[in-house]
Amino acid sequence: MHSQGSNRKQLTRSLVILAAVAGSSYWAGTQTAQWWQQDDQRTALTPAAHFHKLDRFVISIPGEQYQHYVQLELAIKSESAEFSDVLTQAEPLVRNGLMHLFSKKHYEELSQLQDLNGLQNEVKVLLADTLQRNGYPNQIDEVLFTRLVVQ
Repeated sequence: MHSQGSNRKQLTRSLVILAAVAGSSYWAGTQTAQWWQQDDQRTALTPAAHFHKLDRFVISIPGEQYQHYVQLELAIKSESAEFSDVLTQAEPLVRNGLMHLFSKKHYEELSQLQDLNGLQNEVKVLLADTLQRNGYPNQIDEVLFTRLVVQ
């Protein structure tokens, strides 16, 4: 039989373990709540992307023997919801810039395009420069070709 002293030691040991488990559980619970709150704050601070589509247009490009055409549809990604208004106002400048850029391209180059990202970046740089030179804000994050047909 156990003596009363050993029962007390066992009871004390059990109480210490219970207190340690309860304290650890409480601490982990408060840390987890803070972690989730920080994650929610990060999510709330991340702005949503807005996509602004430009009307489809056709541009003639030179070929070795014949004149060819490029049909282009693109969207511009921006964090600004108001950037759509900027594009509407600056549309003639944007279209003119794109026509000049693509008129310098050759059919052979575009029909065998290996670097679509490079061409999209070239358009992004052109549009950003065109907008800034004409007093419009440059809020372009990315240029996305939604359709590119070379004939």
